[in-house]
Amino acid sequence: TSQISVLGDQTVRDGRRLLIGEGPVGNGVQCGVDVGLVAANIANFGLAVNKAVNVNKCKKSTFRSPLNVVKGLQESLCTVDIGGAVAYIGQVVTFINLIVLHCKDFLDINALCAGSIAAITTGTAAIAPYGAAVHAACANNHFLKTPKSQAQLSALWNSPGYDPVSAHPRRLTEDLAAKKPLKESLSQIAANRETLEELKKATDVPTPGNTEADMETLLNLMGEEKPRAAWPSEC
Repeated sequence: TSQISVLGDQTVRDGRRLLIGEGPVGNGVQCGVDVGLVAANIANFGLAVNKAVNVNKCKKSTFRSPLNVVKGLQESLCTVDIGGAVAYIGQVVTFINLIVLHCKDFLDINALCAGSIAAITTGTAAIAPYGAAVHAACANNHFLKTPKSQAQLSALWNSPGYDPVSAHPRRLTEDLAAKKPLKESLSQIAANRETLEELKKATDVPTPGNTEADMETLLNLMGEEKPRAAWPSEC
């Protein structure tokens, strides 16, 4: 038989399975559960997207706040929303494939394989939002429950002598205000070149070529005597 409900039916024996062989009644209940989970995950996907856009406002300007620069809180919350939305889509795909199995009461190998792969992918994708939630809830829990600490952070952030960029540098970002104009950079290069030329002139650098001392050293290494001038009688 190819019916999921009676394939390897465990209801007539001790113990039972919850995916295949759970009997006609259990298979019908599982079908309803699958449909409900698809609807719930679609709703959760919409809520996650809405929260990312309208509540946590996941955009570049939000990440410049003191809570994010110092604690990374806004980025963690946005990771929870966006990563959660991806995981919810994966769960929708997983339970749609299970609907094909349970509601049709038919052993569809392709649907079973697709549902298994989608479930593995969903579990892997859920690592990011769960990890970000742990960071936001556990690492920053005491700070968020202490208004005095938040007030001190705000006072430090707004103090004239505090530079958040140098205090908390970020990789893969550029400080556009620190860039020099092109003309100023070229002028600095020309000034450095003139300084090097003056130092070169002031330094006693020997002219290129082999000096007498170099020739004498070379002849000594070759085992030959230094050439001498010929006597008049030898000419």
